[in-house]
Amino acid sequence: MILILNILHLFILFLPVIIYFIPIIYTKKYFKLLFLLLILVPIHWLFFDNNCILTIISKDIGNMRNTETSSGFSEKYLKWLYKPIMNLIGWKWDESGINKMVNLHWGINNILIWY
Repeated sequence: MILILNILHLFILFLPVIIYFIPIIYTKKYFKLLFLLLILVPIHWLFFDNNCILTIISKDIGNMRNTETSSGFSEKYLKWLYKPIMNLIGWKWDESGINKMVNLHWGINNILIWY
């Protein structure tokens, strides 16, 4: 169950990049729905104290209990991507820095989807 949840989480995070590799004929029909889903992801964090619902479920299942920040999924599965970028920008690997990086990631995702 937790593996499926994490794969879904990663799929949603990287869907704006994945879409570029899928022929437009297959995505055109569902694009409005995908766009709506992707722009609502950051908005729903407000209702869960700056947490993603998938991260909350993962924490409840027990997969991410020993994380330093509230961004458990990003801390555990996206450090390989986020940490080098954060080092270039000069952000620390802490709650504030990870939140900035997550918002940067979603900003880029929204630009990719918009384009």
